[in-house]
Amino acid sequence: MRKKRSTKIPYKKIKTKLKWLDAVSKTGWLTKKEMDELKPSESYTTGYIYEETDEYIKTFGTYSVDEEGIEFGEVLCIPKNWI
Repeated sequence: MRKKRSTKIPYKKIKTKLKWLDAVSKTGWLTKKEMDELKPSESYTTGYIYEETDEYIKTFGTYSVDEEGIEFGEVLCIPKNWI
């Protein structure tokens, strides 16, 4: 009989969503108006908190568990001053 694997993970779920500002880049030539209107992108993350320090927060949105352990997908490391 196969042993049932636990799908419990020791990571805290993000309660609603994490709002943060992301850098925006443009290549090519921009007009003065386009430069004046350029702002960071408002971004939102849901999922789980892997690690949080005074400098950054690591999150992931998906995970997979098998015999060898856990793997993470949709991983972000966001500087705290961007939040």
